[in-house]
Amino acid sequence: MKIKLLKEGINVAPIYWALLKNPSLWNQNTARTEDEKSPHFGLDDIWARFGEQERAVDGEAHDSKWYPSSDILGIKPLVYDIFRFAEGDELGGVLITRIPPGKMCKPHTDPGWHARRYQKFAVQITSAPGQKFCFEGEELETKPGDLFWFDNQFTHWVTNETPYERVTMIICIRKGD
Repeated sequence: MKIKLLKEGINVAPIYWALLKNPSLWNQNTARTEDEKSPHFGLDDIWARFGEQERAVDGEAHDSKWYPSSDILGIKPLVYDIFRFAEGDELGGVLITRIPPGKMCKPHTDPGWHARRYQKFAVQITSAPGQKFCFEGEELETKPGDLFWFDNQFTHWVTNETPYERVTMIICIRKGD
């Protein structure tokens, strides 16, 4: 299994409204999205938690720190609820991604120290029927408020062939050795 729906009905409305009120938070860090060769090229990010911003390189071991966007968006209570739900031992990065209408996150695996250290849990903030998170032989169509887990060591991609944006908050959690 490479992807699994864990829970439905999480109240994501406060985060959705906070995102609408704070559009300047998008793309303050474009490390994943500016290179045309990146599978994330043309998408949008808000980095809420990761290594120190001036030294945030995925290949290097680091302690994740909260960025100001996390307080502006008020995401910490939900992140900690999901951390407890997942029975985590260590909280890593938190990233909010946006796939514009008609775009996709291209097939890729996630390399680097951080990607290998943590499991990926994601909360769907906005979506529409027809948007899918895909693996070879598996896919998941999520609704706002769905929590899912995925294994980023396998090739995966996300499609959005709809007229609506898709916004997902990814929470990186380490669970015991």
